[in-house]
Amino acid sequence: PRFETLPPAPEGPLDLSAAREAPFPEFIPPMLATAGDHAYEDANWLHEVKWDGYRVQAVVRGGKAKLWTRNRADGATYFPELAGPPSWIDAAEAVVDGEVVAFGTDGQPSFSALQERTGLMGLETRTGRRRPRSRADGDAPRERSSPAPIIYQAFDLLYIDGRSLLDVPLESRKRLLHRVLRPHPLVHFATHVAGEGSVFLDAALAGGLEGVVAKKRTSRYRPGERSSDWVKIKIKAEQDVAVIGWLPRQGSTDDLGSLIVAVMGPDGLVHAGQVGSGLGGKVRRELLKAFADLARPDPPVAEVPALAEARWVEPRIVARVEFAEWTHDGLLRQPTFLGVQVDRDVPSTVRQDPPVRARRSLPKATQTSPGPAPSASEDELAALDALEGEGSWDIGGQVVRLTNLDKILFPARDGDPGPLTKRDLVRYYTSVGGFLIPHLRHHGLTLQRFPDGVERKGFWQKDLPSHTPPWISRRELTDREGTKQYVVVDRVATLAWLAQEAAIELHPWTATVEAPDRPRFALIDIDPGESTTWEEVLVMARLFRAALGHLGVIGLPKTTGKRGIQVWVPIADHYTFDQTRD
Repeated sequence: PRFETLPPAPEGPLDLSAAREAPFPEFIPPMLATAGDHAYEDANWLHEVKWDGYRVQAVVRGGKAKLWTRNRADGATYFPELAGPPSWIDAAEAVVDGEVVAFGTDGQPSFSALQERTGLMGLETRTGRRRPRSRADGDAPRERSSPAPIIYQAFDLLYIDGRSLLDVPLESRKRLLHRVLRPHPLVHFATHVAGEGSVFLDAALAGGLEGVVAKKRTSRYRPGERSSDWVKIKIKAEQDVAVIGWLPRQGSTDDLGSLIVAVMGPDGLVHAGQVGSGLGGKVRRELLKAFADLARPDPPVAEVPALAEARWVEPRIVARVEFAEWTHDGLLRQPTFLGVQVDRDVPSTVRQDPPVRARRSLPKATQTSPGPAPSASEDELAALDALEGEGSWDIGGQVVRLTNLDKILFPARDGDPGPLTKRDLVRYYTSVGGFLIPHLRHHGLTLQRFPDGVERKGFWQKDLPSHTPPWISRRELTDREGTKQYVVVDRVATLAWLAQEAAIELHPWTATVEAPDRPRFALIDIDPGESTTWEEVLVMARLFRAALGHLGVIGLPKTTGKRGIQVWVPIADHYTFDQTRD
C-alpha cells in the first residue's frame, strides 16, 4: 500500500485559533511516542505509518533548509539533497517534523540501506574526534557510490511564517502542512487514516513496514516530551542498545566478533547480552576505529558475566537491533545488528518489550518455524509425474519452477533398475520432507551441487544465488570470507527447489540460525581415504559409538559424501567452536 500518496480527506474548516505569534525557533525538541500494543478503531485517533528511518526536523528560513536530527546533529551531512533551496514548501519560514526513509533495491523502506547511505559518520562525533561537516561549512558532501534513494516523509508542521502551531490540534496542523507542501520528488506528505487501526495495522504488516503510530486527533505538540497522546505500535521487535564493549572474532585478537550491549534501566545501564549477527566487514572496521578512542579498562555497568577477552568502551555509541524476545534474565534473544543510530543518545535505550504481532517482513530463518513438516501428498506427486521435461509444480502451497526433470543425475549401476533423474531426486526429497525438515529447519546449509550428475565434478555453495526465489528462508552470516546468505529448509517446497538446483549433499551447521556462534553439536568426522573400504569406515564408527557409550554420551551417525560418516554429539549451548575442536 502506498499510503504516502493519499491526501487527507477534508473535514470542516481549518482551526488555527490556537496559533500564536512567536519568534523563529532554530530547533524544537521533538515530541516522542509511548509504546503500545494495539491500534484504535476510534476516529479520534489518526494512524500514520511508522517509517523505519531517521527523525529529521526541517527548519526553513532565508531560502534555505537546515536539517536537524532528534539530538540536534546536522542532518545535511547525511542528506545533502534535502538541504538545498526549499522549493517543496510554500512558506518563507517553517519548521517541519518528519522522517527520512531510504529504500532498498526492492522498493521497500530499508534501515540497512539508510545505514549504508549514511555510513558511520556519526561515530566521529561520539568519540570526540570531530563533528560531521555540512555543506554550510563550505565542504562538499562525501561521495558515495550509488547512494540509496531517500524520501522525506513530512508528518507535522510546528511553525509557519511568524506563528507557532504547537498548541494547534494535530489534525489542523497536518491539514495545513498538506496545503503548503508543493509537489517534490524527495518530500512527501505522510498521510493518515482516522480510526480503522486494525485494518491499517494489517496493511502495514502485509507491506513489510515497521509499524504504525496512533496520534490523538486533538493532540498538541509537546516539545521534548514522550506523550501518551502519540502511541507507536511496532510490528518488528527492535531495540536501541548502548554499546559497552566487544569480543574478538574466533581465531583473531583484533577483529570484531560481537558487541556487548546494555539498555537503560531505572538506575542506569544494565547488561543486555551480545550481538554478533548482522555485523558486516565495513561496519566492523568502522566500529573498531571508534572503539580505539573509547577504550576503558573496566565495564561501564555494575554487573556483567565473566567474558573472556572482553574489551570495554565508554557507552557513547547507540545501535539498533532486531530481536525475538527478552529472556527471563533480561538478555536479548536472537539479536541482529541493524545499524548505528546516529540520531540517538544513550538515554533513549530504555527497554522495549517486543510487540505481540512482531514478525519479520521477509523470509528469514529467525522466524518461528512452522508446525509439523509435511511431505508431498500423493496428489502432488502425481502432478509431478505428469509434468513433461519442465513446468511449474504446486507443492505445499508454493509454486516451484522445475526444469530438465529427466536429466540423469545418478547413472545406473549393476543391479539398479535404471538411472535416477532430477525428477526422482525431487520426488525423494519431498517424500521424506516430514522426516528431514525437523532436523534442518534450525540450521543453515552448505550445499554441494552436481548439475551435470554425480559422475561429473560438483561444486560447493554457501551463498544463495541471485536467482533464489524470495520465499526461500535464509540466514545471513558474516565471516572472514564476507557476508553470505545460507538457505534454511523450513518447508517442503524448499526441498523441491534444492533438488531443482541438484543440491545432492546438504551439510547443516552444527549451530542453529538463532545462535550461530554457539554450536549445539560436537562433530566427529570420519573421512576415509581412497583405499579405505566402507566396512572399515563402519568399524571406526562403531568404535566411536562404544567410546561415547562409556562416557554416557549418545552420538548420532550421518552419512556424508561418497563413503564418509559424521558422528553428531549433542552438547549444551554454552560451548564455543574452539572448545568442540579441543
